[in-house]
Amino acid sequence: MTIRITEDEDESGGYAFIELGRPLRSPLLSFRRQDTEPRHLGAEGWQPEVAWLAPLAVTERDGGAVARFGPAVVDRIEELVPIEIVAQDGTSFGIVSWPYISPAPAGPGILAGLPNTPATPPHIDGKGAGDAATGRVDAGPSEDVAAPDVPPSEPPPQGKRRGLPLLALLLLACLAIGAGAFILYGDAPWIVIARNDAPAPPAPPPAEPEPPRLTAAELHQRFSQLVQERATPGAFIALGETALSSRQGGAAFRAFEEADPVTNADAAWQLARFYDPGNAEATYREAARPDLVRAAYYYALWRNRSPRHTDALRGLCDANAANDRLRAICRS
Repeated sequence: MTIRITEDEDESGGYAFIELGRPLRSPLLSFRRQDTEPRHLGAEGWQPEVAWLAPLAVTERDGGAVARFGPAVVDRIEELVPIEIVAQDGTSFGIVSWPYISPAPAGPGILAGLPNTPATPPHIDGKGAGDAATGRVDAGPSEDVAAPDVPPSEPPPQGKRRGLPLLALLLLACLAIGAGAFILYGDAPWIVIARNDAPAPPAPPPAEPEPPRLTAAELHQRFSQLVQERATPGAFIALGETALSSRQGGAAFRAFEEADPVTNADAAWQLARFYDPGNAEATYREAARPDLVRAAYYYALWRNRSPRHTDALRGLCDANAANDRLRAICRS
């Protein structure tokens, strides 16, 4: 029996079950990649020296051991990397092409806002005086004319009013404006009300309601149903797009992968977007780490057959000409 690795669906990402196919006599395992150096996975990442890692739990199934590992292992091994799993007693369980496992979710950011302080309206202080006999507006005592010396407690003389209320001043101002308009325009009405006979602009169309988001469990159920039905690649592409709109990057990746990127251009494009370092969308970034070589591989599947794949591949190659691993894909 070969090694079988499956994601722990009870977690939101970062955990996997490794079915070794044989009993595990030693409690520690070593993960050794076969494609490049350093090849040994340690507590802090890949290292030249061999390291022995303890599973979170070990159970038995059909006579073989099933080891459960968390993000310390799962999040550090990329998809399709050939991994040899060896026990501390020297038993090699074989080499497996590591499947895609959803990474452990990252914590959301927090945005802080500042309260808006309303502007204080300016204070208008109406001042002025008028003469009841002449109707002239008195702007107050000037520098050349001294104001009469009236004690504060003594009321003003009868027959003379030293000031008019603000309302009276406003009324006088309106009468003056009206008289001026009458002189200029004759019999034309001097009170004009602005009108706007132009038709009101049409109301904007109502926004389309956002489709409901599906949970990871709902998407997994739909995916399993499509697999049982042997659905077409188009059905898996549609499921992947639904998963993206639901912000479930791991479920979207599995759906696009099932659609077969070798025979489906949309599947190859979406899988390349998961690895393209130029794609900063959170749903993609939470599901896969940027990887130039993997992105170029999926773009290259449809090179010279799809303009968007060809242009994206050319952009990666031009921006990373010094990358030795990428150069082989760019030249082929």
